[in-house]
Amino acid sequence: MRPNKLSRSEIISHCAKQFKQHGYAGTSMQMLAQSCGLTKGAFYYYYSNKEQLLMDILQEIHQQLIGYLNPIANDQSLSVAERFTTMHSKAVQYFSIGEIGCLMAIMSIESLHTLPEAKPLIRDFFQDWENAMYPLFAEKYDEAEARRLAKQSVADYEGAILMYRFTEDAFYIEQVERRIKNEIGVN
Repeated sequence: MRPNKLSRSEIISHCAKQFKQHGYAGTSMQMLAQSCGLTKGAFYYYYSNKEQLLMDILQEIHQQLIGYLNPIANDQSLSVAERFTTMHSKAVQYFSIGEIGCLMAIMSIESLHTLPEAKPLIRDFFQDWENAMYPLFAEKYDEAEARRLAKQSVADYEGAILMYRFTEDAFYIEQVERRIKNEIGVN
């Protein structure tokens, strides 16, 4: 019997939730198949191993980040305050409230030892996030300081998202927003 037709985005959405909940090592092909409403055998029609699936998920998340943040970061018709407010809102929605959340951060720690081929994808993801933040700081600071602040902002967001997930207290994300607004001169 032929498996149900699922789109790539449906598979990625269902399976990303499994990786987010159970981590890479704790997620089996059986779990991935069940999350898609498929038998394990039918799931192999789409993916023969979870490594390639995870790589595709990470690439999709990376593309979504670029699609969400870069157009805003580079929209010169908006003030720095408007760009940051919009970027912050999208980042909070996507990384902390969204159904996938920050799977990139979750996988980054685990992949260092279990899936080293994911490291370049994860590195590029964080670099592109920094690049999206850079124009906000570049209007007020020299290049070196703007780069430093962009890197620090991504690190702050990642830590805040982790703490938010753990405590369900928005304080951490609100503090990141407050610090960045202060640094770019937005009150």
